[in-house]
Amino acid sequence: MGGLLLTLAVVAGCGSPPGHPPEPSTTTRPTATSTTTQPTSTRPPSPTTTAAPSPTTTAPTPGPADGEWPGANGLSGVNGDPIIDRASVEAFCTWRGRDCPVAMAYTSRDSWSKMTAGTGWMFDNFEGFPGRLVISQGLTPNDGTPQDLADCAAGDHDQDWRNFGDLMVEKGRADSIVRLGWEFNGTFMPWSALDTQDYIDCFRHAALAIREVNPEVVVDWTINAHGTPDEACDGVSTNCYPGDDVVDVIGIDNYDQGPSADDEADFLRIADAPDGLNWIYDFAVDHDKLFSVGEWGVAPGSDWNDNGENPEFIRWMNHWFADHASNLAYETYFTNCQDGEVESNLYRPAGGDCVRRNAAAGTLYQELWGE
Repeated sequence: MGGLLLTLAVVAGCGSPPGHPPEPSTTTRPTATSTTTQPTSTRPPSPTTTAAPSPTTTAPTPGPADGEWPGANGLSGVNGDPIIDRASVEAFCTWRGRDCPVAMAYTSRDSWSKMTAGTGWMFDNFEGFPGRLVISQGLTPNDGTPQDLADCAAGDHDQDWRNFGDLMVEKGRADSIVRLGWEFNGTFMPWSALDTQDYIDCFRHAALAIREVNPEVVVDWTINAHGTPDEACDGVSTNCYPGDDVVDVIGIDNYDQGPSADDEADFLRIADAPDGLNWIYDFAVDHDKLFSVGEWGVAPGSDWNDNGENPEFIRWMNHWFADHASNLAYETYFTNCQDGEVESNLYRPAGGDCVRRNAAAGTLYQELWGE
């Protein structure tokens, strides 16, 4: 690993872990308060080249039969906490009582070069991990501006994306699932889709360039749950769908927040609403795509959670996964210890850098996910 370990990263986190150049290092759940506007783009028309389909031998296979999750075949995993590495993932999976056939990872996002050719440390941190990686890859660096997205949309960073595809192959992770520009449908990401066409064109350029050198890559398009503001995607997340030819999996990040659910009927009502689990799942089915839930969890630390730790959210998510198992590509719990964030940790002892352990939710998770 060359001594380079990255502390937990998600969404728009940015920081500098010890011993590593500045990388995303916090579990910050960003606020949706940005009013940044997108300049008018003068780029060429959107790329229309059809991407070659990923080989069927590397695309995720459907999960077990509906009615159980994860069962023997479901791709269920977690992110690394406190370090994004194999050891942290496997510690969680040992605790839950079931191996993890998939692990969530996050790339560097300090610069174009670091987030593409220079993110080899991430792959090294998972050396020997026997499962598949799900890689959350931004579409611009953390300090990106609307112009960065427009430049990407114009193809100015195609070589960077080819470099990332080459790195996946070099590191023996060609068949990884890549969540390109996830949670774009808010105003908090550096790559937020404040200009719908710029986002679509950037995504297409990235997907096509990666696949040009790595045809085994599996591309995931993931929305943020529970509402798209007018500033993003013209108010409808699916307006930003980049096309069936560049997307293999459609997914959502779904926490017990914004709103939090009072009971299972309320959970299902929220799931049916725009940008809810059922709403975007139906969109995936309409497009003949497998479905993913790349981040999910209890969220007692969130400003948009009214119910605190709710263990029943774990049960409701398990019910939902079981009911949709045959079309579920993967799900990964997001575990987070940081004060003032979602605070979704299920198993690490509270104290020090870990503000909370949701013990009741953890016990139920072990019961439902353990073998």
